[in-house]
Amino acid sequence: MKIVQKTMVLFLSAALCALVFSCAGASAPAAEVDFTTGILATGEWMTYSDIEGDGGSSTAEMVIAEEEIDGASVTTYSVTGNVTTQFRYGFAGWGLDADEETLERYKTARALSFKIIGDGSRYTIKFKLRTVTDHCYHEFTFPTTAGEVMKVEVPMRFFMQPSWGDAVRFNQAQVIGVEWQTHESSRTAANNPFSVKMWDFLIHP
Repeated sequence: MKIVQKTMVLFLSAALCALVFSCAGASAPAAEVDFTTGILATGEWMTYSDIEGDGGSSTAEMVIAEEEIDGASVTTYSVTGNVTTQFRYGFAGWGLDADEETLERYKTARALSFKIIGDGSRYTIKFKLRTVTDHCYHEFTFPTTAGEVMKVEVPMRFFMQPSWGDAVRFNQAQVIGVEWQTHESSRTAANNPFSVKMWDFLIHP
C-alpha cells in the first residue's frame, strides 16, 4: 500500500476554526512557530481507558516497534482498542509519562507536533494541568484520513478547554502530562475497534 504524507497546516481562517477548534484566544498565525526543528519528547509510553476506575469496558493496547516510514527509521507507537458505545462518555487513549527533562520543556514550548497514521476518525491531544481538577483538560481535536501519514502541528495557544468543565487559565508551568484520546461520541459500531500509529512526538521551543 502506498503511504501518502500530508501536513495539517493550522490556518486561522474562520472556516477551519469552526471545523477543528475554537478560535478564542488565538493571537498570531501558526506560521510563526518553526516546525522544521524540534526536540523528541521522552519518557514511558502507556495506554489507559474507562475500565480503570470509571466503570467502563473500553480497551487500549500499544505495540512499540522500529519501522521504516518515508525512508526514515522511526520508533512507532501503534495503539488498538475498542471504545464501548454502551457506556456514556466511554473513552480510551494513550500517553507519555514524561521524564523530568521533557516536563520542563513542556513548560516553555511554543508548539507540539507528531506524525500519525489514523483510521479516519477524529482524535484529541490533551495538555494536562495540575490546576484542572475535573479532568476538563485543555485539548485540541484533529481529524485523520485512514491509511495516510499526517503531521499534526499544534501551537500551544490552540489548546482549549471543553465547555463542560470549570474554566482554568492555561498555564504551561502547571503541566503534568500529555495524552491522546478517542471517546464514545466519536465511535460507533462501524468504526470500532480503533487503530492508530504515531511517532516523532516533538516539542518546539
